[in-house]
Amino acid sequence: MYTILEEFLELKKILKSFDGLEKKYNWLLTDLDWYCPEDCIHYFADDRIFNSNSDRLNTYWITGENLTKLANVQNVYFIWGVFSAFYKEEIIDLDTIKPYADGNPNFWVKNPKIQHPKAVVELVLWDSSSILLLSKDDEITNTFRNSFKGWQDLNNYN
Repeated sequence: MYTILEEFLELKKILKSFDGLEKKYNWLLTDLDWYCPEDCIHYFADDRIFNSNSDRLNTYWITGENLTKLANVQNVYFIWGVFSAFYKEEIIDLDTIKPYADGNPNFWVKNPKIQHPKAVVELVLWDSSSILLLSKDDEITNTFRNSFKGWQDLNNYN
């Protein structure tokens, strides 16, 4: 199911709407425009930090449990980003497919697709203005939709 919410929320509030369901996945974080204190790097199981001034080139792998902890850190703030969820037993190569949000036209078509073929959920934070949720997990979609008014089906929106 595909959902758009034309409102921007802290990651903490989004994850709270999942009612703990985010913990059954590991998450790939890509295309981030964010602020995260350096002492938060320990939350990540793996990361690919590239020598660049742009966080958007960096890739992070985190458990659902640690993603929830990270979201609760007071000084963490996301403007853009793609959060792709994978079953715990799934192994992926962090150096290959890197889902992205900024400049991606593929969200604005009929039947958009989750960018990583092995991902179950894709949460997109869009320029501090919208949240997109593309999901094969109906339970996550339903808990998200039940938590927020004003959501729209992304296919109808497009």
